[in-house]
Amino acid sequence: MLIITGTGRSGTGMFAKLFGGYHEFRIAYLLDKYFSLKDPRANPFDRLEKRIMAVKDLHQGIEPERFIDSSNLYIHLLDAIYYLNPSAKFILGVRNGKDFARSGITRKWHEQGTFGTAPPRNDPYFAKWNGMTPLQKNAWIWMHRNRIALEGLTVIPDSQKHIVKIEDCTSDATLDQLEQFAGVPIVDRSWARRRYNANPTYSFPPKEEWPDATHREFDEIAGEMIAFLGY
Repeated sequence: MLIITGTGRSGTGMFAKLFGGYHEFRIAYLLDKYFSLKDPRANPFDRLEKRIMAVKDLHQGIEPERFIDSSNLYIHLLDAIYYLNPSAKFILGVRNGKDFARSGITRKWHEQGTFGTAPPRNDPYFAKWNGMTPLQKNAWIWMHRNRIALEGLTVIPDSQKHIVKIEDCTSDATLDQLEQFAGVPIVDRSWARRRYNANPTYSFPPKEEWPDATHREFDEIAGEMIAFLGY
């Protein structure tokens, strides 16, 4: 089993094409059953038992040894997948948070107010949310989702997890490492050289054009995470 995940706008669809796997296997079912809540900020996966139940539900009928899937929602279920499938391997695709924020602003992720796109009640930013700018909100989304993923990966042995920057995937050396880690041949390397997560138009300038004040605005929320990931 190979599970690929990320924050969203981080190349999970590309990785699925690279390895010839599913992208968002039965995801509509998962969303309908676990995310259609009266309280959109309640966490449907706040206990391991719930996460295990969701994975059993989602993966019923699959062949674990041959199953490859990519989905952003897996960030919430990593420990449960490993509990149920101790030989599973995991790839976390990461992307520069400032590029993510630009994409998220254009797609208005900060206006969704759903689980994963707005702070839960126990989050320090819950009380501040309504006063935050679109950039700050998307910086929080990127930071929060990466934090959830990294916490989930802590229970998984180093030999079974791999973090890769999607910006590095144009390199054959990076693709060689991915292939060696996964133990699965890459179907078509050309997918890694195509533009990933490109919006037809953007409502926010690229990070290379940001003034210092805009960089500081992002870094106040997600500066530690962006440094931890090596950006």
